[in-house]
Amino acid sequence: FVCWPCTMPVSRHSCEEPFKFLLLFALKFLVSELIISRSLSHPIQAMARAGSNFSFDNDASLEANLERIRHLDIRSGDEIEELYRSYFKVTEDGVRFMKDINRKNETIRKMHTAFLQTIAELVEYRDLNTGEHIKKTAAYVGIILDEMKREGIYKEQLTPQFISNVIQSAPMHDVGKINVSDVILNKPGKLTPEEFEIMKTHAPMGGKIIANIRSIIPDSEFLYEAENLAAYHHEKWDGSGHPEGLSGEAIPLSARVMAVADVFDALISKRCYKDKYSYETSLGIIREGSGSHFDPQIVQAFFAAKDRILQVSDELSEKESSVVP
Repeated sequence: FVCWPCTMPVSRHSCEEPFKFLLLFALKFLVSELIISRSLSHPIQAMARAGSNFSFDNDASLEANLERIRHLDIRSGDEIEELYRSYFKVTEDGVRFMKDINRKNETIRKMHTAFLQTIAELVEYRDLNTGEHIKKTAAYVGIILDEMKREGIYKEQLTPQFISNVIQSAPMHDVGKINVSDVILNKPGKLTPEEFEIMKTHAPMGGKIIANIRSIIPDSEFLYEAENLAAYHHEKWDGSGHPEGLSGEAIPLSARVMAVADVFDALISKRCYKDKYSYETSLGIIREGSGSHFDPQIVQAFFAAKDRILQVSDELSEKESSVVP
């Protein structure tokens, strides 16, 4: 028997031993390389996956991200473990920083909302209302939007963010009345044509006031809808409204919803120039205005949610009557 590659004649037994050794060595080397490779790549890949799935949506998401990284718990006793610990520390600090920013942003948002709502309430008090009008219309708007979403009306526009923005901005719809004289606001009787023209200016003036605020806070979606509501809530579906004579879907959706809520509350409420109408009469007027004054689909949602709207009206009217003049 000749041993390759030396070509020296040897016995089979004496030649097999080196081959077995070489084969075992090669196998051990490959296994070691595989283990080392996996011990390096697996934890790094795990950290990369945890980082790629990071979400900044809210505090709960941030905590969930951090918990995923904590759960890796890499304990390799080498540089990989040190890398993991540094990665976790940076992430932990980042989550704490982001949560602090979120809290501050929420505080600022609440301050903006409270400030604007206070302005809206001051305007309402000027025309001898108690301020319940803006609360009631905002509540009606929320109920109508909820019903529209349930029925799939304008479903592409009715995102959660849009609905939130409209409800928050609803109290601002009459802010332009700050530019109208108390004499006209509180006149106990029908306005003259000249006075009515002055009263009508509150819509474009409200839009202008909020547009000026938006110029200071340009990224506010909430203020964008507040501007739409203030400027266009007196437009009519058939184009006979004011200030621009817009018609149909050219009128912002938020303003079309507010038109129904605003008119309904005006009908059922006592004003210095009129007594309140009954629910039956008021509902009849809303129904008659479908397709002319109001968007028919919004009127449909209004009547589908009628019971909830009347319940809110009763509850807030009781609070209104309990206010001491």
